[in-house]
Amino acid sequence: MQTHELIEALAADTGKVPANALERRLGLTALAGAAAALVLVLAWLKLRPDLGQAMNGGFFWIKALYSAALGLAGLWAAARLAQPDVSARPAFLVAFAAVAAFALLGLVQVLPMDGQVRMAVLRGVSWQVCSRNIVILAAPTLAMSLWTLRWMAPTRPMLAGFAAGAFSGGIAATVYGLHCPEATFVFVALWYTLGVVASGVVGAVAGRFILRW
Repeated sequence: MQTHELIEALAADTGKVPANALERRLGLTALAGAAAALVLVLAWLKLRPDLGQAMNGGFFWIKALYSAALGLAGLWAAARLAQPDVSARPAFLVAFAAVAAFALLGLVQVLPMDGQVRMAVLRGVSWQVCSRNIVILAAPTLAMSLWTLRWMAPTRPMLAGFAAGAFSGGIAATVYGLHCPEATFVFVALWYTLGVVASGVVGAVAGRFILRW
């Protein structure tokens, strides 16, 4: 059999890839990752005792919307980077705009405060563990995301890994809000964002090895 005949035979034997297959896989990964993060919160961190009251307030949902936006931007970037020569710049610009908007609101909130109050608001009651917890909660989603991307065609493994990490961190941060009592723009803009970015860095390092092909 000639080489071109072999190639044609292999191509003919390949099943048709369903439309939006990658998006579906990543969507299922998001659902599974959110479920895993929720289990970790319930078993490890526990729900905040005033969750019902917090859910009646506006900031609980603003915080959730912010972290979900970062996760969706990461999902969008990961889906684009899973394809050869497709730019993820629009997705990263959306994430940057969300971070910039929240940071600006944080500055507006803390600038009128005096030094001691500003520092107390910046630290909240959980600044030492917030970002770390988000990274831990993001681990299951990150593992599943990298496994999904491994079967695609990312040509920039570190950047694709970073996107997968940011996607995972955004999901984890959203679920983490069920435990976290912090309710200031500046705290979320700093420590939640740091947790998402740290998850992205972990993903970038892992992606360098896992997504190489």
